[in-house]
Amino acid sequence: MSLKPSSRDWQRAIADARQGLSAWHVWNLLAMTDIRQRYKRSRVGPFWITLSMAAFVGGIGLVYSTLFKQDIRTYLPYLAVNYVVWTLIQGIIMDATGVFSSSGVYLRQEAMPKTLFAMRLIMRNLIMFAHNIIIIPLVFLLFGVWPDWEMLLAIPGMIMLLVAAYPVVMLIGMISTRFRDTPVIIQNVLQIAFFLTPIMWKVDQLGAAAPFVVGLNPFAIFLRIVAEPMNGRAPSLWTWGVAILVIVLLYAITGPLFARLRARIVYWL
Repeated sequence: MSLKPSSRDWQRAIADARQGLSAWHVWNLLAMTDIRQRYKRSRVGPFWITLSMAAFVGGIGLVYSTLFKQDIRTYLPYLAVNYVVWTLIQGIIMDATGVFSSSGVYLRQEAMPKTLFAMRLIMRNLIMFAHNIIIIPLVFLLFGVWPDWEMLLAIPGMIMLLVAAYPVVMLIGMISTRFRDTPVIIQNVLQIAFFLTPIMWKVDQLGAAAPFVVGLNPFAIFLRIVAEPMNGRAPSLWTWGVAILVIVLLYAITGPLFARLRARIVYWL
């Protein structure tokens, strides 16, 4: 089977993307429903994740600040920011493995835009991120960290992260729907990426190896364009440039595949 999409494939894929993106009220409602169902009959609701994350950051912060010989007053805010942003990235990627299979009840009954479910997933993780981000100002207040103008750069960084998340969800979703071993592979990749990404350690601790481990690590790139401004540092032009390059490559790969395979997703469920 040729993977080169025809002009008709492109027209249908573009129409799918347009309809899915414009149906914001639908994917927003589905995302809110997912959150309510996940924490049904829970008094604290999604804040359980926030509380567990706060406990994790506090415990790991105390231990690793000692191991790395870091001042806890600067290390704990650094860890809180990085881990909250990493949780968003990790959540989007892991949920992408089931973006279509978990929506089979809708896709089998009606010809709905496939991109709608990608937006549903991204919105659901954004809602969780909104709960978790509460930790950051509390930690900053506790350790006397005050906002600086660099924090404003987190806004374009977050926009770029979400722009990159869209093709990632579509690509991983299609592959995972066709090949059911993919979620296990993705989980293992994320476990490795967690240790190769500056979440619990700082870039300057790597010395000469930093450009190779961090500069060419796409997980680190998108973590840094959001987290570094919150930590009071402006990301380098290299970081912004690589992020833009990765986004272009993601759309260049996902676009043709989605155009060619979009109609087969339902049959793979």
